[in-house]
Amino acid sequence: MRRTPFAGLVLASALSVAAHAADAPMRPGLWSMHIQGETHVDPSLTVPVQRDMNICVKPGQKPETVVVPAEGKQCTSSHEILADGQTQWTFHCNMPDAKVTQTGTFATGPETFDSHWQINTVLPSGTTTATTMQVTGKRLGGDCGRVK
Repeated sequence: MRRTPFAGLVLASALSVAAHAADAPMRPGLWSMHIQGETHVDPSLTVPVQRDMNICVKPGQKPETVVVPAEGKQCTSSHEILADGQTQWTFHCNMPDAKVTQTGTFATGPETFDSHWQINTVLPSGTTTATTMQVTGKRLGGDCGRVK
């Protein structure tokens, strides 16, 4: 299977969301996040995206600081509250190795996290990819252990 150079970028982008006041705060503690989707590299190549990871939400931490992109300085965002209470976000990131547009919805609660994303990437070579993914999360408990 061909590895794509932007795989890490896509996974980082998958969690590059920030919460709005309409979404409930996430309770502090250890959270499990499950990422699942697929990247269409070209019409004949689809690469599955799947990853499980744990994150730690600190006491008093604002939801918008929980899952901020590492490349945050290179990204701009806009959002709106939808009729169903979810928040829709659009991110535009101009990084040295790619230009990424990411649109998705998400909703947070004290114990759960759910989001759906469409991510379009253009590499300097002109190669484009389209990724669709879902990120779901649940709070595992109050102690983060070794997870920072």
